[in-house]
Formats: sequence, C-alpha cells, structure tokens
Amino acid sequence: MAAILAAAALFGTTGTVLVNRPHGADAYSVGCVRLLLGGATLLLASVVSGDRAGATAPWRRPHLSSTVLGAAGVAVFQLGYFLAVDRTGVAVGTVATIGSGPVLSGLITAVRTRRPPRRRWSVGTAVSVAGVALLGLVGRSTSVDPWGIALAIAAGFGWAVFATAGKHQIDQGVHSTASMAAVFTGGAVLLAPLLLAHSPHWVLGGRGAAVALYLGVVSVGGAYTLYGFALRHLPAPTVITLTLLEPITAAVLGAAVVHEAIAAPGWLGVTMVLAGLVITARDTTTVAA
Repeated sequence: MAAILAAAALFGTTGTVLVNRPHGADAYSVGCVRLLLGGATLLLASVVSGDRAGATAPWRRPHLSSTVLGAAGVAVFQLGYFLAVDRTGVAVGTVATIGSGPVLSGLITAVRTRRPPRRRWSVGTAVSVAGVALLGLVGRSTSVDPWGIALAIAAGFGWAVFATAGKHQIDQGVHSTASMAAVFTGGAVLLAPLLLAHSPHWVLGGRGAAVALYLGVVSVGGAYTLYGFALRHLPAPTVITLTLLEPITAAVLGAAVVHEAIAAPGWLGVTMVLAGLVITARDTTTVAA
C-alpha cells in the first residue's frame, strides 16, 4: 500500500511539471518521449533487479501475449488521455479517465475470475470516484465533448488492461519491474511513429531536457517500479483504486505552485477520496490477514 500511494503521489506531480514545459512541446511528443525514457529506465531497473535475483532473473519467463496486450493498454491509455484532455480540458479528461479506470479494472477482474468484486472494495471505490468527480468538476463548465469523454473512458480501459496484464505476468512468476518494463517499452514502440509528425526538438533545450527526464525517469520509471511492486502483493483493482490519491496530489500542487485555488466543495472531494482509500485499504488488510 505504501508503494502504490507513493507512486500515485509521483503521478500527481505530472500536471505541475507539464505547466513548465517549453513552447512546442505538444501532448503527442511529450507522451512519446515520456514513454521512451520511462521504458528505458524500467529496462535498466529490471536488469539491476535481475542481477540481484540471481537464478530468478526476471527476463527468463517473458509472456509474449500478455506483454503485447499490456503494451496496447499502455498505448491506448497514454494516447487516449492526451486526446481526451485536448477535447475536454484537463479537469474533465482527468476525472473521466481516473474515475473509469478502477471501475473497469474491477469489471475485468470479475469477468476473469468469475467472482463479483468484494463489497468493501466496491464501496471504497464508489466513494473515492465520487470524491474525484467533486474535486475535479466543481466550478467547471458543464459543456463537455462526448467524444472527449469516450476517449477518456478508453484511456481508463487501457489503464485497467495494462494493470491486469502486469498482474497476470507477476502472478506467473515474472519479476514486477521486468513486467512493467516490457509493457511500457512496448507501448513506447507502438507510439514512436507519432514522433515523425510531432517533433521532439524541444528536448534539446535545458528546460525541455529537465521536463523530459522528470516525466520519463521519475513519473514513469520510478513510479511504475513502485506500481509493479504493489501489483506483486495486491489485486489489480485495489492498486488502481489506491492510485486515486493522484488527483489530490495534483490539486494540492496546483494550488501551491500554480495558484489554482481549490473551492470548498473540492476539499469535500479530497475528504471523500481519502475516506474511500481508507475503506479500500482496510479491505486489503483484512484479505492479507
């Protein structure tokens, strides 16, 4: 739980960092560069993990089918999210993506295991998702683009798919960092052709390089190393639900750094998210015990 909450906090810094990206760094090139650097960082981390593991080196049992599925999920998540934000704005696009991810993950797991989601998880997820919606949508325009919402839900589906694929690999004995490295490198390869139309020239500047390194090395490489570690010990739906700490981090940083004030109902949303996470975490503790 500590690992996934730390990862969620790192995810929540992404928006604040993006505010400081240089001119010319569009969503497509930023997303591609982020995945390329993040995949490389995870590959390096997996090699280090393999050296430490000795005979249980993580690359000895790759699962091609689940890797391809997970890579497709990463690509859909990254591209769908950025396109949704372009059409609906950051608040609505983020809320629709983050809100749909846990629900879709729970449905996927229920279908795979042929068992309904646990009641405590369902309650905790519902409370947190409602809190995210309140935090992100209070005081916003009610005019939204239906296609943008559809893209955001597609992004949430991609998120659920790659988390489920990673969990499957880990349960089959693949090292968690190697699993994350495989699916994120695969996702980077799938999206790399976009760089032909969206130049990453902005990386050559000092500020651009710093933004790219942070987004790739820290918010993907570091965060998804923690994310994979959490998947070793927790069900995929629980991991995704606990990631709902991300919008709280983003909102607080937005208020502190870029002076985006949080309205009073927004703070109620923060409280609801935290309450939902506590409910979900208690369910996890009960299962572990």
